Amino acid sequence: MKLDLESNDVRIIRNLVTSRINELREKLADVDDKEDELKEVIRTYKRVIKKIDEQINID
Repeated sequence: MKLDLESNDVRIIRNLVTSRINELREKLADVDDKEDELKEVIRTYKRVIKKIDEQINID
């Protein structure tokens, strides 16, 4: 599936995902019982960021 998004829209999405990763990292410090689950969510978000970066060449 392909989406037609403006560069600014993609940057906004990327920033939102990055913010969510940071929020989850903060939660990791507070939650021991769901640590593995949170780490997996972070990995998934990081894969999305990597794909975005590869497609639009963000520095």
